Amino acid sequence: MSTDEGPSLDIERHLRYWKMCLRSPLPNIYLSNEGNRMALAYFIVNAINILTPAASPPQNSDITPPQPLIPPEDRAKLRKWVLSHQHPGGGFSGSISLVFPLQEYDEWDFETESRSLEESGLASIAATLFALQLLALLADDESAGQAFKGVDRKKTLAWLKMLQREDGSFGEALRRLPNQGWFIAGGYDMRYCYIAAAIRWILRGDVEEGDPRWVEDIDVEGLVGYIRRSQTYDGGFAGSSSEEPHAGYAYCAVGALALLDRPLEVSGAFHDSQTLRSGIRDMPGLIHWLSFRQFVYIEPSTGDGDSDEDDAVNFTLPASLSSLTLAENQRFVGVNGRCNKAADTCYSWWVGASLATLGREELISREPLRRFLLEKMQHRIGGFGKTPGSPPDVYHACFGLASLGVLGEDGLNQVDSSLAVPFETVKRIEQARRELLDGLGGNGGAMSLSQNAVDMGVSLRGGKPDWLTGGGG
Repeated sequence: MSTDEGPSLDIERHLRYWKMCLRSPLPNIYLSNEGNRMALAYFIVNAINILTPAASPPQNSDITPPQPLIPPEDRAKLRKWVLSHQHPGGGFSGSISLVFPLQEYDEWDFETESRSLEESGLASIAATLFALQLLALLADDESAGQAFKGVDRKKTLAWLKMLQREDGSFGEALRRLPNQGWFIAGGYDMRYCYIAAAIRWILRGDVEEGDPRWVEDIDVEGLVGYIRRSQTYDGGFAGSSSEEPHAGYAYCAVGALALLDRPLEVSGAFHDSQTLRSGIRDMPGLIHWLSFRQFVYIEPSTGDGDSDEDDAVNFTLPASLSSLTLAENQRFVGVNGRCNKAADTCYSWWVGASLATLGREELISREPLRRFLLEKMQHRIGGFGKTPGSPPDVYHACFGLASLGVLGEDGLNQVDSSLAVPFETVKRIEQARRELLDGLGGNGGAMSLSQNAVDMGVSLRGGKPDWLTGGGG
């Protein structure tokens, strides 16, 4: 795995791992994520895109270019699968098991968004972002403009606004309680705030009130205020200022603020965000807190590696500080998510991408962190584990690659630190948004339940509901 020039990323080995994840049933350990299939698909397809930069056409016309890991016909099938999860009331569900059969919508009034059923399937804010990202990831240069074809932009943005609470925060899903109206489900979680800002940036566009494409915006100032109030005494971010800060929450706070005033088209992830400046009360404290999530990783002594405690392999200390040589100190740097916790592959992303979005990449310990990821976290079958010696999983394997993509690893697509997809995918999002808005024209995108989505759902589940056949569909 290592060479005389340092550790290397075995791209072919990683592609074999991701091909296995894409084409074979995932191990039974993933059964608990049945309701998050959209997230699993995002991790797999995003990782493949990070690993496969666009190849320049061969100069010799006799040379056959290599076959893509996801051929066009499979991309079309995956796109169809994603769109089949679109909910008639807006947003996307995380799994087909959360999408009711189409006939269950017979008594749904799409104008008043009311129904006689207690439930009508469930759209999730996280699944909606993953779905939109997947549609862009599955597009190529020729089809980029059509990536969001079939997405009900107006309903999704209206649904998104309904998920915002009075304090500015966002929930995960909407539930309709009998005789009580809509209830915003899900806890007070900074992740939902970030996701809301990302969905808004992807779909909203620069549309003025009075334009038939206009949808009432979320309360941007309310969201900024909620994030500002969630910074903790030591500079980090949590669900509230009185809770323990967490690197994932810090990333979500920084990413949300940066996306709220991010230009619709920008080269690179960093821009001088006024919203980011005003939304963080203590910027020096945040930068200090993020920087100190990085720490020296020291090899465990013989026998310690058998411990079940993750902390045991991260915080093994020398007999004395005087025995800690400079060479040891510079070799490996891991990243944790909270004070006095173990290093974890995903935190190299949450911390590194946060610093990159803030324009402070120089504070990332690049070479020691890269060495730690490639020598300690990279698995021999491909992918990355959670901790040294752990088997790979799609979550940590994806964000291990994304971390290297932010660090500028040779052979990888560079990754946008605010959106967690390659830069070329962001360009496709921008193009798809333009064409989605241009294609809506005067109808404002009022698709009710689009014919495309119905056809896809029918093909997957079989049979048209009564309300569709009765209406001449």
